[in-house]
Amino acid sequence: MKFVSFLIGVSILLIQPCTVLGALVTDVRLWSAPDHSRVVIDLTESIQYESSPLENPPQFHLELKGTFLYTPKRELEVKDPFLSKISLMELEKGRVKLVLHQKKPLHVNVFTLKPYEEKTYRLVIDLVDIVQEKKEIEERQKQKEIKPKGTKIVVVDPGHGGEDPGAVGPRKTMEKEIVLKVGEKAVHLLNQNKRIQAFLTRKGDYFIPLEQRTKIAREYGADLFVSLHTDGSFNPQARGSSVYCLSLLGATDQAAKTLADKENLSNILGGAFSKPTDLSKDPNLNQILLDLRQNDTMRDSFQFAETLLKDIKPINPLKYPSYRQANFIVLKAPDIPSVLVEMAYITNKEDERILNGGEFQGKMAETLATSVKRFFTP
Repeated sequence: MKFVSFLIGVSILLIQPCTVLGALVTDVRLWSAPDHSRVVIDLTESIQYESSPLENPPQFHLELKGTFLYTPKRELEVKDPFLSKISLMELEKGRVKLVLHQKKPLHVNVFTLKPYEEKTYRLVIDLVDIVQEKKEIEERQKQKEIKPKGTKIVVVDPGHGGEDPGAVGPRKTMEKEIVLKVGEKAVHLLNQNKRIQAFLTRKGDYFIPLEQRTKIAREYGADLFVSLHTDGSFNPQARGSSVYCLSLLGATDQAAKTLADKENLSNILGGAFSKPTDLSKDPNLNQILLDLRQNDTMRDSFQFAETLLKDIKPINPLKYPSYRQANFIVLKAPDIPSVLVEMAYITNKEDERILNGGEFQGKMAETLATSVKRFFTP
């Protein structure tokens, strides 16, 4: 089942008064995913809050203490699968009430995030449709069960999304948008092959925690996982494409380690709510199972990475002639060959220009599809 997801630009841009004794709400954003909606409140300081859900009508009330609005009340009509309206009102000095008007009862997770890089203090409210979430999982598992004999499943992962834009180019091109476009094209091309079924981890502009991306691939029963990215650098002259694989022992070089560290911070930028691990409760059993599968999986990952580099070279210069390795969280599935592709440097003016072009996006998608077919050809 295909879902259409989108970003709704809901912003409350407030003028800060001269003196505020407490936190100020500076922005409110809403992100829509197939199984949940996320409301993010930007604040100038850390706050305390109390929540109180209502069942009839279904609403979620959140009281923000020591917090101020520049205007006493604000209501936002929204276009969202699960929310009809967001209300913000100042009850009295230093107390702000947020009301999320739900179209149906939802499970709510609330958590705070500390400032990081350009991000301020954030209060995140995830409203999850448990029924739809379960349906999404069942749909993925069904694809694994009904796939024809000999069919290979490929999961393409457009990196970043939602609160996490990824690298941003000189003309404000966002990585999260480019990788989704290329991912959609690649999946479309792959699905034209009767012996391959391809799926995306995300179908719109919303964030998925890194560990959840590999979980989605496993639910599909993936035979290959490809995470798409565009590189970024403080050096505006840096250019080229590169391919990365997992390393269990250490990074190939400092540049690979730096990139892995940056990509692994996506959970902080995107705002990941910590959930219990899905692995077995027996850590010794986990390690045994990991060791049994990891060597074969990594060998296949290296093979696909080399194939992909050879196919990318004619359409874009390579940053490195061979694949690099580092400890990427998103590549850690022990039973699925996985690679991370940095298509070009979005922080380079020329690379940003070609990344925005339909011709390069199409060629990169075709290259990915060609490499996948070669990888699965005996």
